[in-house]
Amino acid sequence: MKKLNLPIILDTFLCFLCGFILTFTAVRFYSKNSFFAVICGIVAALLSGGGAFFYISKKQNKSLVLNFDQKSKSLLKAHLALCSNEHITVLFLKLFGENAKTKNGKIIMDGQALFLLFKFAPLDLDDIAPVIKSPEESKVIYCNEVTPEATELLQAFKIKAVTVDEIYSLLKKADLLPKEYIFKERAKQSLFSRIKQRFNRRLFAPLFWCGLALLGLSYFTFFPIYYILSGGALLLIAVFLLVFGKKA
Repeated sequence: MKKLNLPIILDTFLCFLCGFILTFTAVRFYSKNSFFAVICGIVAALLSGGGAFFYISKKQNKSLVLNFDQKSKSLLKAHLALCSNEHITVLFLKLFGENAKTKNGKIIMDGQALFLLFKFAPLDLDDIAPVIKSPEESKVIYCNEVTPEATELLQAFKIKAVTVDEIYSLLKKADLLPKEYIFKERAKQSLFSRIKQRFNRRLFAPLFWCGLALLGLSYFTFFPIYYILSGGALLLIAVFLLVFGKKA
């Protein structure tokens, strides 16, 4: 079942409502014809709401793909750091294929020695020292991250470091990403918790100006009471946020 996308629904509804109110008010004021104003308002609302929906959904889909990959990389990083050496070795043997063999705690493939060094912190100089001392001529390190100092030393010895970004792409392409990660995601927040988290002072300015705009529009419409009530409510919420809202 597809999850309800509340933010895009609210954003679309807001654009729909703004398009209707502004068009209806302007047309009603100048034409004095309520029926014609309603028709124009509905057309404007559909155009503004539909346009907003397609633009926001397209932008959101791109963002979701990037966020999903980034989250998956973080989970993979923790997973590899927590997995046993045996499990990691088996995983990379599947990735490299039949040409890869294990020898003395490392993988040998096509004359290269592949070192699997996964930890939460980036590899430092002490971590790569045993690799440099290893007698093989051609060496590659597979790891999560490497410190800048260690990267410079590896480059000096012509040793390549393959980090989690490239590893994620290789495992994804080979369909070898873990089905379940050792490090689980934190429990999802409730709707109330998410609303409370967003209830901060950054919302003061847009709410204040929206409320002020609605009060200003009340002078140009035949239904000022709705604008006054809505604008007043937004201003009260803005003041409440300014006094009690959390700092962003």
